[in-house]
Parts: sequence; C-alpha cells; structure tokens
Amino acid sequence: MRDLLSISGMRTQFATDRGHVKAVDGIDLTVREGETVGLVGESGSGKSVTALSAMGLVDDPGEVVGGKVELHDPDLADRLSEEHPRQADDFIDETAGSVDLARAPEPAMRSIRGGEMSMIFQDPMSTLNPALTVGEQVAESLQLHQYGGRKADTWWNGLRETLPSLRGGGISEEVLEATAEILAEVGIPEPEARLDDYPHEFSGGMRQRVLIAIALACRPQLLIADEPTTALDVTIQAQILDLINDLQDEFGMSVLFITHDLGVVAETCDRVAVMYAGEIVEEGPVEEIFHNPSHPYTYTLLESIPREDKNRLTPIEGNVPDLIDMPEGCNFAPRCPWAQPECREGEIPYLQHGADGVDHRSKCVMEEFDKSQYGDDRADISAESRTFGGEPLVSVDGLKKHFSQADDLLDKWLDDESKPVQAVDGVDFDLYEGETLGLVGESGCGKSTTGRALLRLTEPTDGTVLYAGDDLATLDDDSLRERRKDMQMIFQDPLSSLDPRMSVAQTVMEPLKIHDLPEEPPADDSSKRQQRQERVDELIEAVGLDVDQRDRYPHELSGGQRQRVGIARALAVDPDFIVCDEPVSALDVSVQAQILNLLEDLQDEFDLTYLFIAHDLSVVRHITDRVAVMYLGRIVEIAETKTLFADPKHPYTQALLSSIPEPDPLVDTDDRIILEGDVPSPIDPPSGCRFRTRCPKVIPPDDLDIDQATFREIMDYRERVENENISVEAIEESSIDVADSRAAADGGQAATADQVEPDETREDATVPELRARLFDGQLPANVRDVIDESLRLVVDGEWEQAADLLRENFESVCEREDPKLGDDDHPAACHLYSNS
Repeated sequence: MRDLLSISGMRTQFATDRGHVKAVDGIDLTVREGETVGLVGESGSGKSVTALSAMGLVDDPGEVVGGKVELHDPDLADRLSEEHPRQADDFIDETAGSVDLARAPEPAMRSIRGGEMSMIFQDPMSTLNPALTVGEQVAESLQLHQYGGRKADTWWNGLRETLPSLRGGGISEEVLEATAEILAEVGIPEPEARLDDYPHEFSGGMRQRVLIAIALACRPQLLIADEPTTALDVTIQAQILDLINDLQDEFGMSVLFITHDLGVVAETCDRVAVMYAGEIVEEGPVEEIFHNPSHPYTYTLLESIPREDKNRLTPIEGNVPDLIDMPEGCNFAPRCPWAQPECREGEIPYLQHGADGVDHRSKCVMEEFDKSQYGDDRADISAESRTFGGEPLVSVDGLKKHFSQADDLLDKWLDDESKPVQAVDGVDFDLYEGETLGLVGESGCGKSTTGRALLRLTEPTDGTVLYAGDDLATLDDDSLRERRKDMQMIFQDPLSSLDPRMSVAQTVMEPLKIHDLPEEPPADDSSKRQQRQERVDELIEAVGLDVDQRDRYPHELSGGQRQRVGIARALAVDPDFIVCDEPVSALDVSVQAQILNLLEDLQDEFDLTYLFIAHDLSVVRHITDRVAVMYLGRIVEIAETKTLFADPKHPYTQALLSSIPEPDPLVDTDDRIILEGDVPSPIDPPSGCRFRTRCPKVIPPDDLDIDQATFREIMDYRERVENENISVEAIEESSIDVADSRAAADGGQAATADQVEPDETREDATVPELRARLFDGQLPANVRDVIDESLRLVVDGEWEQAADLLRENFESVCEREDPKLGDDDHPAACHLYSNS
C-alpha cells in the first residue's frame, strides 16, 4: 500500500501570555491507502490538535510553525495546479504527485476539505447547526464539492439560505436524491422523510450518523474521526464502529481514528501511534502495541484499564506536563517508574522493536524495562465476592418520577390530556451498608433521575424510599436537611457542577457552613472557622490533592483534579451513603483509575455505601458488588456482579455486555450483538416488555414457524406501519427511476407513474419493491401473503387496517403481557424465564 497522508516534523504552537504552548512538537506519522491508524493518548497530549493541523483548521492563537503535511494524489495535484497556477510551486510537488496541506492557500484547502479528506467531530450537538435541517447540512457538502460549488455571495442566495425548509432553499432534486442516498448508507431510516428534520429531533446516535454522512458525502479518500464515540453508550458505540468499518470496506478509504478508549483502538485499527505531550512516543501494528508495548507510557496506559482479573487498578501518577518551556530529555521521565539519568538529557532516539520486517518504534533509551516492578502488590489479586446481610440501609419500592410536558399552569389546564415523560416508572431495589450497587443502562433510561429522586433532589411522583428505616417522603424541610448529612451526591460533570467563582477551599467548606458544622460548640467564632479550615485541608489531602491547591479555581485544575474536589465536597459532611452519577465518564483511563482507587479507599476508610451510576460496563465490573440493569424507566435484571457478567439472562443485558470494547486486538468479536434503533420515547413506552421493539430474541406466536431474525424484521415492519413511517412515494419514484434506466438500456421509452401494464395495479407494481426493501431474507409463503396484503393497504394509505392485520397474525406475548421482575437472587424481567 502506498502512503496517502504523510506528516513529517509538524509543529503547532499556541501563543499565550506565559509563552508558546507546544501542542504538537515535531511528529512524523503516515496513513496508507485503505488503512486505519489509531492516535491515542491522554487529554492534552495533542491528538486533536494534530488532526486540526492536518486539516488546516487551527484557530488563532494557534499556528502550524513547521513541518509538512502531504496528501499524495497526482490527480488532485494536477487539478490544484490548474486552479492556482501562481501559488502552485509553493505547495504542490508535481513530480511526487503530492500537495503540502500546511502551505496550501485557504481556497485550495476548502476544495480539499470535504472532498479528498473529511473529519467527524467529537460532539455532534455542538457541531451540527441547530438552525438548519439535517438535509441542508448534508446537501451543503455535496453542493460545494460535486454540484456547482460555492454560491456567489449575493443577497438572493443569502435569502434562500435563510428559508426554513430544505425544499424551499433552492436545492436541486439531484442533490436531494444524493442526500437521501448518503443518509440511507449511514443507517438513517426513511431518509426521504427526515430531510426536513432538525438535529434536536434526532437521538444522539442518529446525530452522530448525520455527522458521518456529512463527512462521507463526497467519498473522501481520508476520514479523520476525532473521538466519534466518546459521548455514546456502548450499544450506540458498537453501531457507529460497525458502520465506520462497513463504509471503509465499501469505499476503500483510509481512517485516522483519534480516541483515548484503548478498547475501541484494539477493535478498529491496523496501526497505532501513541502520543504524549506533543510527541509520538511509540508506533507500530496494533497487535504489537497491545501485546508488546515498548515505551513505559504505553505500558502504564494499558495497565490503567479496568480488567476482570484486577482487584486494584494501577494509575499513572502525576499529570500531563505543562507544554511551555519543556525540559530536555524524555517528556514522560517525571512520571516514568523506570526513569534513568540519561532519560533527562539530550534528544531521545527512536529504537526499533519486534520481529524482523515489523516497523515498531519507541522513543525511549531503554531496549526493555522490568514490568514486574510496576504496580501495586494487590493489583492482580482477584476480589472475593462480598456478602451483605441484615436490614438494608436504603430500600426503594415502586419509585416513579414522571415529568409533565406542560410549561405552566395554563398549559396544564389547556392540555390536560398530554402524557407525562415516564423517566422512572416503578423501580425497586435494596442497598446494604458498605455495598456498591451499579445502576447501568443506555442514556435516557432513567439512571440519573433515579439517583436524584432517591435523594429528593427532584421530588418523586410515587413510591417509597427508606433510608435507615426513615421514609424520606414524610420528612419536612428541616428534617430532610438534617438527613442530607448522611446522603450526598457526586455529579457527572465537575466543571458544570462546581461554582467557577469559588476556590477549592470555598467549595469544600460550603457544606460545612450550610449544615453549621462542626456541631461541637467552639470557644468563639474564630475557633469554629479554624476547625472548618482544618477539616477542609484534611479532606483535600484525603482525595489526593495538594493543600497548596486550596486557593485554585475550577478552570485552573485538570479534569481529574476537579472530580476530586467534587468528591471532597461530598465527603465534607461525613455521609454514609453517596450517589455517584457517572463520576469517571469524562476522564482519561489513567485519571479514571486514580478516581476509582480513591473511591474504593474512601469506602474502606469511612464505611461508605455507593449507588454507582455508569454506562461504562468495564468500570462497573471493577467497582461494584451487584449490578441493576435499567431500560426505559425500569430495572430489567439485577444480580451479583460476577454472576451477571458470567451469565446475563435478559437479552438487553446480553447486548450491553457484548458491546463492551475489548482492549485486545486478538479477541474474536464476531458474535457481538448489535442493537438496532434507539431507546423508545418515555412519553409513550411500548406495551408489554419495553425492550421488545429492539429485542433480538422477541418471542413469535406459538403457531408461527419462523426464524428469529425474520420475526425481528416483521416486528420492525409492524412498528413502522403503526407509526406510518414508510415513504411509499419515494419508493415508487425509485422504482420508476430503475424502470427508466432499464428502458434506456433497452432503447425503450421512459416510464411514468401511471404507465403500468393493463392487468397490473399500482399496488402490484410497488409491493415487491417495498418488500425487498423491508426484508432481507426469504419469507415463508404464508407469512409473505400476509405481508403483501398489508403492503397493499399501506400503498392505499389504509395504515390502521394494515396495522390491525399484522397484529392479528403476528402478535407476540412480549407485547401483550408486562414481564415482572422476580424476587430470587438473579431475577430478569423477561418472558423467556419462569420467574417473570
């Protein structure tokens, strides 16, 4: 394979008042044709800046101050030479057939971005324009690069772009068709019907698919994916990774995959480059990097990953260094457990590792290092299952939290029939003293709302929460405030939950002031103040911060340090029970390991009880004693952690566990369960089992002999009929286009919508095309007859009759009856088990 992208000696700096931040400091990296290269490292290591520099998207005060970024494409070089004859010698090497992107003028880069190379950004909600429809945003890329280019800056074009509808915006039917095709390719159902939808009308997974559609609209040779799955659940992440792999195989493009999730890298990449403090410290084939890490940073990064056989994690001590005035030698030396005097002076060379013919280089003076010296003595000791008995500390029975859709009393009076959002709809569980119960599930299933309702941070709609025998719902404000000393919460995002105007000391001291602690009467006000200051310093040290950081503000701290402040604040009033709401979801794997170890140490020291809310199941497996799996407001399975991971019962749990990325490129993931679709709306949840609309094991009627995959397709089709979510007109137009193409090939006349054979009805012409689109496999004859009859009704617009026909023939017990969660040691709310 030839090189497609070559980065050599690239340096990117940001000018600040303190000096120049060397975000990228002389890296060399290549991406070959058809190859996927992973770029990994902690936050602040320079990964995203590398991608932005390659795309020419670094904003002020940043600047690419050195090096080359070459895209090897002779056809592109020839085209740009013709378009920019005066500047061609500055950035085009016609002999080599390459374009230096670091020196290309902005007009040339505009034609390259989105055309030859594209980028998927990390956060779709901040990347997509909320004022433009999804169709407009995909069409814009096509319009710029394939259908006439950029429109002139005239008042009329400006007016057309402000019109609210895609079809009213002056976009041609040809571009509309191409837009619908690319949306279909990335898995957006009924794309023709969703062209005029806005980003907020899509789920998180669907929004990420729209970003991929924009990036792939013009079939780029190189796709740069910057943390494309970081904010997604494991099930949606599995969908997106599977989609990128399929599209890469189909289009033959190269991918530069930027992430800090090493499990994702192991499953998707061919080669890996490990980045630290602006430099690439190790690079090689993915199998070599994971099974023969040759740089201490790579090894310690891999050791930070939660694994089944580890009782205690091994984090990397310290933080990524300040990138201003870096010392000589290895940037990792201050944190390296094997650092030698020669590591701190001069230029560090790259050494080759691995077998002959394997390009595996590491920027380290050591040929090898003693890995047995690294880690805690307890690191590889398998934890014994802990048992908890007696009366539960927390008992939750029938907890519900429904949110009204009405904005005010007038709305409630005028629209008394609107359905509430059933965020939590009947949750039961017990928590014992000293236990950690994990609460897991996809975004939108009600995990965080459960934690908040449990603590009465939001008032429950119904149900009972007993804490140490007290019914929290019966407590008045004063009694509840007193009880809050025993119950605290660690919030998900410390940057938004901490007051930016309060220092670390003020943040930790605030709960002491609110609850007038300490309670012992001091000799005078100054002595009470002194006691609080001593308590604050004690807490700061207990969570692993330096007392010298007490006067810093949140923006002056790293993500891990901010999370430690949140933990210190929660511990200030000496609670017995803490709700941990995604406390490590936004952290690098090394910082994550530090926080998880800290939570375990604090639990042992203060005999704490945790409700640990998370969607990262590898973290849940490590830290919890039991796990409750939640779906659409209800718990569907609960068991001891080891039991649940070894023998998951509910199909939803099985899908969640199979979606966990494995940090080992040699692990076989062919049997992975990829869930289709998104979590249904909690406003109108499905009847019976709420998971039935996505369940790969939905139960067919007793008298129907059909395989599971086909019945899943039938259930999906039924749902689309009930929602009237099939674009018959678009399929008919597509059928006419196909007929036109065939007629043209045969020298015949093009067809029209009304031109069918005399004995052929409109339904007969469309039904086979509809069936072919909706069903992949061969339908049994008796099933096909019912499906075809329902399709004829759909073509005629008789949606309700079609839905009734399908229900009569294919109704499942999963939709008729609501499965109940049993009361044994490992209950699952599923009709496949007798306990339901």
